[in-house]
Amino acid sequence: MNILVVSPRPPWPANKADAMTVDKMVRFLASRGHQLDLICFAENERENQSVRDGLNQICRSIDTVILPTWKSFLTTALGLLNALPLQVNYYRSKNMKDLVGQKIENRDYDIIYTHLIRMAEYTRELNLPKVLGLQVSQALNLGRMIKYNSNPFLKLFYQIELTKVKSYEATVARDFDRVLLCGQSDIDILNETVPAQNAVVCPHGQDIPSLAELRKIQKQPGVIAMSGVMSTHTNAEAVLWFAKQIFPLVQRKYSEAEFWIIGRNPNRRIKNLKRNPKIKVLGEVPNLYEWLAKASIAVAPVRIAAGMQNKIVQAMACELPVVSTTAANEGIGAQPNEHIIIKDDPQEFSEALIELLNNREKRIRIGEAARKFVEQYWSWNYHFQRQEKIFLEVVKMHKGKKIISGEDDRVRSER
Repeated sequence: MNILVVSPRPPWPANKADAMTVDKMVRFLASRGHQLDLICFAENERENQSVRDGLNQICRSIDTVILPTWKSFLTTALGLLNALPLQVNYYRSKNMKDLVGQKIENRDYDIIYTHLIRMAEYTRELNLPKVLGLQVSQALNLGRMIKYNSNPFLKLFYQIELTKVKSYEATVARDFDRVLLCGQSDIDILNETVPAQNAVVCPHGQDIPSLAELRKIQKQPGVIAMSGVMSTHTNAEAVLWFAKQIFPLVQRKYSEAEFWIIGRNPNRRIKNLKRNPKIKVLGEVPNLYEWLAKASIAVAPVRIAAGMQNKIVQAMACELPVVSTTAANEGIGAQPNEHIIIKDDPQEFSEALIELLNNREKRIRIGEAARKFVEQYWSWNYHFQRQEKIFLEVVKMHKGKKIISGEDDRVRSER
């Protein structure tokens, strides 16, 4: 297939979840013999050059539109006056619209893949086979951000965006042949507005490190770890909630317990948690899996969650038992008490951790089951093979429509 990929961000360097997904996808599809053209925004010339250095050998062509941050903030502010979601306004660009139009005019594409709601305006009206990687329901995500945010100004901002997003994402989804989401909960939210019959659960995968190498790493007794990009509000809220509401309960009954926070760009409030000598803010580490493998347990206390939580799959891949909220597991689908422990109440969350810290056999049993679950269902290839099949089905469906249309035209002319 000749595939056009439209992404809001350069897929390389793959240092954020959405960038990593597009990077892995184009590499997988290229390895299967498909031809890929990539269009994306870049904030500056450095990003423009980086994506070319990283993917020039993978993509047939790479085209970028430079969109400085100041310009995005301006279009977002102006977007308060229109009906489009603010995140869609953030990526509004006449240059991008023109570029997509030129690529469509000059190439014979079998299918277009658009990554995230932010880029849907550039492809929704094109009369070609097309798939939207919506990934998560922003309405679901924003609703939880409003619920768990105490800042009145942020709550107002999120409420404005939620009002715009809820109808928009459900409506725009209908303009694509297929819409890919990470979990059934995301689809359920779309269905509340407009029946999303073209929506399918098709998340992305994760790297699965060598089990033999992981088992060589020495465990640090009593260590509870959480990973993720700590500059995101969802992860920051989870870390602070755990550190203030749950970890003190653990310390009272298991004084040797330590909490490791692993991930780049921790904010000031997270850094201040180091005042507790049993909390370590490690920041970005050279090899995430090596540090996770040192821990005894992983936690995913994420309350503002939608779609797939990479941190859970990464920890499970390291044979770590994970204690998670219900929301964080929605996009993973791990079986409670078999692959994962699910708790939403701080007291119950802490009790589950204390039990695991005191029960080595249970830690091993759940950790091994978690690893097998990841191996079976969460490799990149597992999900991209399904996505490739969806692409082929959409292309075939459109070819069928053309044949039928052609036959109808012939019949009318004969009459």
